Amino acid sequence: MIGTALNRTWQQMLHPKFRSVFLTAILAAAATLGLLVFVLDLYWPTSFTVEPGWFDWEWFNGFSGTISAAGFWFLTSMASYLLFPPVVTLVMGLLIDKIATAVEEEHYPNRLGTRDVPYGDIIVSALKLALLMITVNLIALIPYIILFFMGGFGFIILFVAINGFLLGREYFEMVALRHMDRRAVAHFRVQHGGRIFVVGAMVAGMFLVPFLNILAPIVGAAVMTHIFHNLPERSGEGARR
Repeated sequence: MIGTALNRTWQQMLHPKFRSVFLTAILAAAATLGLLVFVLDLYWPTSFTVEPGWFDWEWFNGFSGTISAAGFWFLTSMASYLLFPPVVTLVMGLLIDKIATAVEEEHYPNRLGTRDVPYGDIIVSALKLALLMITVNLIALIPYIILFFMGGFGFIILFVAINGFLLGREYFEMVALRHMDRRAVAHFRVQHGGRIFVVGAMVAGMFLVPFLNILAPIVGAAVMTHIFHNLPERSGEGARR
């Protein structure tokens, strides 16, 4: 099911609605990351100096500028990876209707999402997810760094597990709320939690790959729309009507 959904999504990537969401998300992410670099550069020390004591730290002071620059770019890279998913997901929360509508018009014309979700609820939901992702990833920052220097594979597993759960949950709700109320969405999400997590984990993994990460939110929204419409009919057809 997921393979078919992914294949159909790639075939539709040049759809005009996909392009408009893509450009909006990228501009928002670029502005946020640019602001991050600017603030860090403004306050980051150009060098670190250690006063002489029991040990001779002259060697450290001689390389302090290089150490400072390395620390700056390491922190910037880590922050970029941690901030990019919540920022673009926040944008997707406001624009996902375009992606879901494009997918449904192309593949499910008889099952278009007609339920009117208040825009205020969409904004609140998107903001809550973005803040939750930032908070959870900041809490996990020390384990991220430790696992990164231990080889990186553990970092990938932890990042995908944490963000896969959050992204899968939110993307499913964004799509499903166009068809059913929140109580039905919650029941449906629990019933098919495994598939929803796999899609979320796939999106989280894409966020770790340069260049591919800029397509991750659109791919996630489109694939989740396919997944929603292709879950067992006995579980969701009555809720969709």
